[in-house]
Amino acid sequence: MKISFNMATMPERLSGAIKTIESIYDQADIIRLYLNKFDEVPNEFKRDKIITHIGDDLRSTGKLFWSLKKDEYYFCIDDDLIYPPTYSIDMIKKLNEYNDEIIVSLHGKVLKTGKKNSYFRDLELGLHCLRDVYEDTWVHVIGNGVSAFNTNKIVIDYKKFKYNYMDDIMVSLEVQKQSKGALVMAHKSNYLLYNAPIGDTLHGEYANNDSTQTEMVNSIVWSLTPKEKITIN
Repeated sequence: MKISFNMATMPERLSGAIKTIESIYDQADIIRLYLNKFDEVPNEFKRDKIITHIGDDLRSTGKLFWSLKKDEYYFCIDDDLIYPPTYSIDMIKKLNEYNDEIIVSLHGKVLKTGKKNSYFRDLELGLHCLRDVYEDTWVHVIGNGVSAFNTNKIVIDYKKFKYNYMDDIMVSLEVQKQSKGALVMAHKSNYLLYNAPIGDTLHGEYANNDSTQTEMVNSIVWSLTPKEKITIN
């Protein structure tokens, strides 16, 4: 299985993206960068292992541009995080514990039952990638920028997404439809480092305007654990 790291970025986040790449470079077989709003490929991205693509502005969804490739442990990463040197080993080990029948993340949400009035506020539980998570926890919605999955087990086709700015929800909906599990892995608050980006974040943009996110989470009845039992190795 190939280990791929996949990221979407934009010109104003170049310096952060470079730091993110450095943190995972030695862990990757291949690094793919989807370049939103770039006119040309920066020299810093012209390196061994790195493949770039300049295309339509897919926002954060660009990190899933290659997700239909088979035989990969497909890591989605964000350009405002620094990942630890054991990141790929730790995440793949957790996938293997569940025979790769799950998506694993460091960030996630358990939604309230019934109709939600707000995606960001109608939660039973929120687990943050930059805070302590004391035990592995099943969730409804994962944080896609700190996630990994086996592309032979979970099929994510971004072209089926209704929106390109809510990967957490859109990926999690696909996981639900495929009767797979979504797990937040236990970790310490200092496992990842935050590299504050220039400009607004998607969370900041939509935290008080989440009608489309709420529409999507109300589109199905969510299951907290997989519909089909997962055997733990």
